[in-house]
Amino acid sequence: MTTRREFLKSASALLAVPELASQSKSVTKSVTKSYGIAFTSFPIRLRQGRQGQGITSPVHPLSAEKYIDLCHSFGSNGCQMDFSQLTSNEPEYFRGLRQKLEEKEMFMEFAVSARTLENPDNFAKVASAAQQMGVSRLRVACLSGRRYETFHEMATWKDFDARWKQVLQNAEPMLKQNGLYVGVENHKDWLADELVEILKGIGSPHLGACVDFGNNLALLEDPVEFARKLAPYAVTTHLKDMAVRPYAEGFELSEVALGDGTTPLAEIVGILRKQRPELHFCLEMITRDPLKVPYKTDHYWFTFGQKDESRIRKFENTVLKQSSAKPLPKITGLSDAEALAFEDENVRRSGAYAKKALKL
Repeated sequence: MTTRREFLKSASALLAVPELASQSKSVTKSVTKSYGIAFTSFPIRLRQGRQGQGITSPVHPLSAEKYIDLCHSFGSNGCQMDFSQLTSNEPEYFRGLRQKLEEKEMFMEFAVSARTLENPDNFAKVASAAQQMGVSRLRVACLSGRRYETFHEMATWKDFDARWKQVLQNAEPMLKQNGLYVGVENHKDWLADELVEILKGIGSPHLGACVDFGNNLALLEDPVEFARKLAPYAVTTHLKDMAVRPYAEGFELSEVALGDGTTPLAEIVGILRKQRPELHFCLEMITRDPLKVPYKTDHYWFTFGQKDESRIRKFENTVLKQSSAKPLPKITGLSDAEALAFEDENVRRSGAYAKKALKL
């Protein structure tokens, strides 16, 4: 695992990273490879871009055109792009983006706000853009935070759960009518069995999962078991490797460059590919300080009804036994240039690992 100290020693090398220079089909039939990059892999680039523009600027710091070029410069075969990165709704604009993707033989997926599924007018805008650009897969996350941080009592969790079950159910006819497939991300909200129950209850190929390889570690779930349960419903993915390290109230959790963590990546990729051969694997390498998962506190368990001792023991005897001996990587203390170079290096190294070790 690359530490901050090790990174700084090689900073000059990192600065050489290039700057901008069936169920679902790609924008071009010639695309056969499945490695993409999610826009969430570039939080530092996006933040610094916004700072450079000024926070009141209406222009996205990483427009669709620039993002396609950026992903291509890192060797990806596609993009999972936030819908807000589109800067026009004119047909000529969409034709140009589609041509750009086809020329580079890249696929495109959209990440959209889950609230879009509640608003037919906003959904119609997404559906129109998707049709014109040849996009058929969407990723949504119903919870913007984390279950154990956002909800302080069972009642508020149940309200969230009931609301989004109904929203997803109501959205299915719109998705079907427009030939779109939504992957609901396991965003540190539902346990695997809970999400499967929701998707199975709706029972539509148009509503599935965005299988995030690491998020449910925060809910003390085994990543391989989670992948097996969600694989039949997979629409898209967030490919990531994770590292953990204990602290007094629980453990720290970090995304790290693919191959640097303990996630059984090849096994999970194999499970998902067996169920969904056409699946895209979209890197989500978030370069940031470690997240804290305080599972030893009472508050963590409020929305689960009671502390699950068997889940705790199993997690501690498997995942936590692979804890990092070194402090997890941080960006605190890095200059803007060093932080950006660290982010770029994580994405670059992850792409190389995805191509070579995972054959994506």
